[in-house]
Amino acid sequence: FFIYVIRTAINDWSVLYLVETKGYSLFAAGACVCWFEVGGIVGSLAAGWASDKLFLGRRGPVNILFTLATIGALLGLWASPGMPILDAGLIFLIGFFTFGPQMLIGMAAAELSHKKAAGTATGFTGWLAYFGAASAGYPLGKMTQDYGWHGFFMVLALCGVASIALL
Repeated sequence: FFIYVIRTAINDWSVLYLVETKGYSLFAAGACVCWFEVGGIVGSLAAGWASDKLFLGRRGPVNILFTLATIGALLGLWASPGMPILDAGLIFLIGFFTFGPQMLIGMAAAELSHKKAAGTATGFTGWLAYFGAASAGYPLGKMTQDYGWHGFFMVLALCGVASIALL
């Protein structure tokens, strides 16, 4: 749930954030945000490799490390002075560190369940994840409207902390 709030929020709201707060053109903001998905591809592969090779099949430690790094990259984006290369790099890192847990949580659910229930376990985690994605729409937009981008980033940081606590 909480990882998907972060993932969807960055995917859906970061262009507006860069335009409104850092004065980027729509083109420049979009160019920065495209690095989110690139980071996600690389991060998913890195998380899978790390959990298999470095942590010997344990998904939890990788999820926690990646989520901690996600919080750091989010706070970095919030605090950055508005340099496109820096912001694109931070958005890349957010994608890198967010997509790893997104992928590994479903994998862990499948591995921890009985083989006849692996699809159900994966489906259940996906179901909860998409409730998180839905929460990044109107509810997070309303929070941002009422409390500004400060509120937006605080909610995302709290989602990261909640993810770590539950993982």
